[in-house]
Formats: sequence, structure tokens, C-alpha cells
Amino acid sequence: METFLIIDIGTSSMRGIIFDKKGTSLYKKQLRYEPEYHKDGSVIQDAHVFYSHCLEICKDCENYAKSNGYEIKAISMTSQRSSLIPTKDGEPTDMTIMWQDTRVNKLVKKFTAYDDFFIERSGSRLNAVYLGAKIVWLKQNKPEIYEESNQMFNIPSYLIYHMTGESSTDTTYGSRTNLMNIRTLDWDDDLLKILNLDRDKLPKLVKPGEICGSITKEYAALCGIPAGTPVISAGGDQQCAAVGEGLLSNESVSINTGTGGYIIKNIDELPDSLTDKLIYNVSSVPNKYILEIDLLACSSILNWFIRNFYGDKNESYDKVNEDIKSCYDKNINVTALPYLKGKSVKVDDTRIRTAFTNIGLSTTKQDMLYSLMTSLFMEINDGINILRGYGPVSSVIIGGGLTNSKIMNQMQSDAYNLKIHKSAVTESTAIGALISVLVNQGVYESFDIAYENVVHGEEDYYCPNVQNMEYQDEFNGRKEELYDVLKGTKAGYYKVAKENINV
Repeated sequence: METFLIIDIGTSSMRGIIFDKKGTSLYKKQLRYEPEYHKDGSVIQDAHVFYSHCLEICKDCENYAKSNGYEIKAISMTSQRSSLIPTKDGEPTDMTIMWQDTRVNKLVKKFTAYDDFFIERSGSRLNAVYLGAKIVWLKQNKPEIYEESNQMFNIPSYLIYHMTGESSTDTTYGSRTNLMNIRTLDWDDDLLKILNLDRDKLPKLVKPGEICGSITKEYAALCGIPAGTPVISAGGDQQCAAVGEGLLSNESVSINTGTGGYIIKNIDELPDSLTDKLIYNVSSVPNKYILEIDLLACSSILNWFIRNFYGDKNESYDKVNEDIKSCYDKNINVTALPYLKGKSVKVDDTRIRTAFTNIGLSTTKQDMLYSLMTSLFMEINDGINILRGYGPVSSVIIGGGLTNSKIMNQMQSDAYNLKIHKSAVTESTAIGALISVLVNQGVYESFDIAYENVVHGEEDYYCPNVQNMEYQDEFNGRKEELYDVLKGTKAGYYKVAKENINV
């Protein structure tokens, strides 16, 4: 039987999943790792860990396939999008600079005069999370490493190079670099000139879902997967997750409530003029773009509250749901801002922090929790309202950690005033990568047909509760007023120098 190996590279683990063409998961191998977090803001990881984990996953999956009479017809890879591995002939020259690394933040501010130019050319102002700013930081702070390195890879490019001998990255990742022209889908010489970076250190760009190369004889000898097996870059993790959750039309919005939050809408063509309220990326769906709004913190907000007010997350989750349910449809007077890492929707305000007001002697932690989560969902709704400016939004697809709570799913429907559905898919990123490889290999004619054939099970649907919608609208007015009062003040900002306070 023909099968397909999906390699899904996350922030803290890598998974290999063998699927058949009907989307049945036959085998899964998962290996964990933990980036190093340092007080200077650096978040780093030894790149050899990614290599060894990928090799072990490929070897283990091939052994399983062979022992069960399966043939791995192709490999499809999806990954976190913006971690930097500088290499020389494929060998890392330094530690991986992970996407969460904040050392680059100060550097980004030096290029603010170019914001409009970067937005028009690359789809985003110079972004501290993106690869381009990380390469600039490396060149300025470790010039000897930059000069020694002849290829600047992200994690999937690094692994694909070792598997195939080809230096490439697909345009979904390219659109997360600030170095690729979002319209021509090629490296942009003007952007490279502004940042003083070398084009020849960048891999070639390919389309998502395209074969990047084939397993070499050398890699086949190490892992057992036959030489010549095609390797496909399915696209970035958020793009693939959107596909796996069913975001194939232009009228739906996908919301992924992971550690950070991602709000995504498909469009066929870029507007003539791009705005700084959105991030414009290439979709994993052929010939489409995605409009993306990122929240700096999402399920991490709930995890923070549980850790400080409930204790162990696993033991407390049922209690948290009960407490939220006890507050539902009631006028909770506590007002909250959900900005543990800053506000990113509408305003790039990374210093503002979470606040609670109107706390009295009768206030409970249940009230505070409910107001905090309500404020988060209303913030997401502000993002949906921005996307409405680019065409109809008729439904919302939800995924990620927060969707395990039915009461929070209902709260989302109320906040967005939209019917929402939770896909039956539990491995949305891997399923998106599977759909990509199935279309590439000619198993199905289109993404829509592939989705219909590989996604099974019952979906959960939630419709707005009119009574609770009225409360959430009133709550959102209080939240916005609180933000307006606190922004720029000592009471609203975290670890900010006196000269940066506007009073």
C-alpha cells in the first residue's frame, strides 16, 4: 500500500506521521526538544538536534512501513517558519536563532523609516520574528559567522538540504523573511540592499507543494527510505494548519489559538495598496495569498492565569471550564486587557501589558478569568473586522489549544457574531501537508477534493447567543477605554525607561 510520510516541525517537538491516501494515520513518531531561553532575550537551539531527530524519525517510520508492507511514496514537510540556521555547505556555523528570540527588537527600530517600503515590497514592515532581521543581527553582532556561512537556512530548508542536496525554500517561508517581493515571489534586490545582505547566501525559491528534490543515496543509506523518494515542501505550519482545518474558500476565516494567535483569510490577488494592519503571506493553496493577523499571546494567557491562580494545568482544566461556565451570560463588572506580551491588533504596541480594573471585595478569580478570556476573544474580533474590509466573512474555523473547551468555543461565537465550527481534524498542520503531497502526487485533482477524502469525523458547530453578544459588546467598550487611558503611562507599561514615557 502506498503511504506518505509527513514531517511536522514545531517549536518544542518534531513529528513524523505515516498516512494513507484516505487520511488514516497509520503510525506516529514524536521526538521532543527544548530551546534555550536566556535573560538577554536570546532563544537558541543546537541545529544538530533537528538533524538527528529528523533522521531518527525517517529511519523509524521506514522500518515501520517496511515491516507492514507499506511503501512511502513521498515525504511532505511543514514547519515553524522563522528560525535561522547559518550554515557552511550544510554544516551549522552557529546555534539556531529561534523565532521567539528578542535580541533583534532594537535593531528593527532602526529601520522604521522604511516601514512603508517594506510593507509594499515584502508584505510586512521589518518584523523582529522574520528571518531577514535575524540575518541582519547575525551580520552585525557575529560578522565572522556571517562571512563564514554560505547559506542562511530556516529549519525545513536545512533538513531538506541534507535529505536532497538541494538548497531551497518555498514562498510561504519566503513571505516570512522581509526579503522576498510579495508580488514577484523572488528575492528583492532593493530590500537586500537596505539590509546590506547578500543574495547568494539565500536558497532558491520554489512554490509550496512543489518537489524540492529527492532522497539522495547518502541519506537513503542512513535512514533506509529509498533513494529517489520525492521530498515536498508543503508550506509553513500556519498555512498548512489553515488548509487542514478547511480554509479553502475566501469567505471563511481561520483562527488558530496556539501559544500565539493567528487569524487568517484567503484572497486571490493582493490589493493595489498594502496596509500595516495586516501581514500578507503566500498561502499553501496554489495561486492564493493569505491575510494574516498575529496575536503575540493567546492560549499562553490562559496558561499564565492557571499557573498563578489554579496550580497544575492538567489537573485544573476541568475546574477552569466549570468556573468560566459559572460566569457565562452574566454581567461581570471586571474589565481586563489581554496584553501579556503587548498589543498587536490595529496597533503595534509591544510594551503595553495586561491590566484588571473594577476589582472589589466581591470579585472572584472566576470573574477575573472570565473577563480576561472575553477580552482576548474581543481582541480577535477586532482582527476579524479588519479582514471584513477585504471581502465577506461568513464563517469561522477554529483550531488550537483553546478549542478543547466547549464553553470558550461558545464565547468565541458570541464575540465574533458568526457561526463557528471546530474541525474534526486533530492534526490540522499535518493534514494540510498531507493534502499538499496528495495533490502533487496526482492522487487527487484539487485541494478541495483531497480535503473531502482525507478529513473524517463530526465537526462541532456553535451559533451566537444574542443575549451574551450584548454583554460582550459592552465589555469591549470598557476594554478599549481602559487601553486608551493606560497607553503611554507608567501604569500601563512594563520595564520602560523614563525618557520613553509620554505623560
